[in-house]
Amino acid sequence: MTVRVTRIGLWLVATALIALVAVWMLLPVFVSSEFVRTALERELADITGQEIRVEGRVDVDLFPAPIARLYDVHVPSDPAGGGDAPGDFLIVDSVEVSIPVAGLMARDLEFSQFKLVRPTMRVRVDDHGRVDFAAIGGRLGREIERVRRETEPAQNTENNAEVPARSSPYARFGTVAVDNGIVEFIGPDSENPERITAVNGIVAWPRLDERLTASLEGIWRGTAFTLRTEVDNAVRFFARQIVGVRQSFSSDMMNYAFDGKLGVGSAPFAEGKVTLAMPSPRQALNWLGVGIRTGNAVGSIDLSGTLRGDAKKIRFEDLSVKLQGNAGTGVLELAFMDEGRPSVTATLDFAEIDIIGYLAALTGLPRTRDALSDPISKDVLGQLDVDLRLSAGNATAAGLRLTNVATVTQIRKGGANFELPDATAYGGRVQAHFKLMPEQGTLKGALGVSLSDVDGAAAADALQLTGLFPRGMTTGRLDIHAPMVQWSDLFKRANGSLALHVAGGKLDGVTYKTFGDGSESRTFFRLKDSSQAGEAFDKLDIKSLVQDGVIIIEEGTIGYSGGTVQLNGVIPYGTASIALTTIAEQSGETENRKPSIQHFIGGSWDNPYATPVLLPPEQP
Repeated sequence: MTVRVTRIGLWLVATALIALVAVWMLLPVFVSSEFVRTALERELADITGQEIRVEGRVDVDLFPAPIARLYDVHVPSDPAGGGDAPGDFLIVDSVEVSIPVAGLMARDLEFSQFKLVRPTMRVRVDDHGRVDFAAIGGRLGREIERVRRETEPAQNTENNAEVPARSSPYARFGTVAVDNGIVEFIGPDSENPERITAVNGIVAWPRLDERLTASLEGIWRGTAFTLRTEVDNAVRFFARQIVGVRQSFSSDMMNYAFDGKLGVGSAPFAEGKVTLAMPSPRQALNWLGVGIRTGNAVGSIDLSGTLRGDAKKIRFEDLSVKLQGNAGTGVLELAFMDEGRPSVTATLDFAEIDIIGYLAALTGLPRTRDALSDPISKDVLGQLDVDLRLSAGNATAAGLRLTNVATVTQIRKGGANFELPDATAYGGRVQAHFKLMPEQGTLKGALGVSLSDVDGAAAADALQLTGLFPRGMTTGRLDIHAPMVQWSDLFKRANGSLALHVAGGKLDGVTYKTFGDGSESRTFFRLKDSSQAGEAFDKLDIKSLVQDGVIIIEEGTIGYSGGTVQLNGVIPYGTASIALTTIAEQSGETENRKPSIQHFIGGSWDNPYATPVLLPPEQP
């Protein structure tokens, strides 16, 4: 019995194999190149809505699987659909199509798998860069129009509920593979269209009312990229309605991912999770061509959060951001003003931030002393409005370390205002402001710094300052302003005032004996080479004016235990030089009181020299 069953099974398998071979042998009877050409032209014409021209030959390969190849395929532009420019909408070197065996046998071919080899597609876009897919015509255009007609009445209902689009009998599409394609986006006034080259990948869209998935790679503006997209009920998306979208984009310039709801209609809408990373925002913005310039070199930016936006405003909530490696959290809002200038509002909290770094990005402020001679770029200041409020546990500014920092940065109408209303530094408090304001066609800069009980020695070490810099508990205020063309003008052309009070400090290489003891008649000596170590003074007070970049000391005193040294003179900022005179007066009313001695201090700030101007008469 078992042997008999085995024999029957073998006969059935053999019969099936013979039938299969017979079918393959009979396929040439059912197919011809002309039959396939006609069916494909009809199918492609229905998809595109245009008459298809196959100007090359048609080849049909039946083994190992039925495939048709059409060479030199043209889809003409449709003037009624906006394709009034000369040239075809689509040109393909060859189209490979899988032929369904069942359709061949039934003499009713339906195609669902296409491969476009070296296609060139020209897409018309409007002034806003959008594509009207309904104007394309064909199966897709008809479906889009049908969806719009079915959902427009619902948009006027009281609850504005979404109405699901019903499937039509012609809603199938298929899978399209692209091999080395080119896509051109042609605007109304574009003589040089945007081009995406080396396009390779697959677009799978079984039915027009189902999910579209795409995995593509290409080269845009000289940079290779990879794009992956999933669009739920894609026909509604192309009908400019809101649907679920998942998308990722990666390149050397930027990486981006979105997961949420998206609509690109007359009232654009987006809501979902988003991540964005730019190794160099300056390069990325230039590559995107958005018309926004950063200032000086800006480090990497990474952000992630919840996005909600429309045509007027994009808001990031629960935002995690990393600027130049410094992590922060907060809220950011990007609005588009009626005059077209974008507006950025943000409240962010960082663990640590580089103050000079982000001011350089927003205003172009130089990050090094050598770059202070660079001109100020009005374009950077006038391209967008900014209201940025930052707080940080720690911050750096030109080598200084600050803690518990709160800042406000505002840029409007070509001017900038930076406020540091509160921070702690080296045991004391620091407040500062920096302004660039347009005035009669030029820029006027202002800088104010207020110190309270700051350890001047620690601050000097952080700034790597040497020479005649007082090292002690420092309180003071600087207020200067100047017309500005270059960044250095804020100091070289400055006018204002400077007041300084230092308690319990010292000046390196300076004691009261340096200027107040006439027992040694030294006609010329450098303070660095002075045999006297720095002597602690009780207090140092300076009141000065700033005129045209020169600090003019009106009142200056250094109080030592042995006497007082009076200071006056000038300190030109532009040359880093000094020209001071000192008068030393011994304290007390003793009989051995020595006469006052006057010295001149010159040279450079970090390496000054001194020489007596008036020596006391020799004692008998």
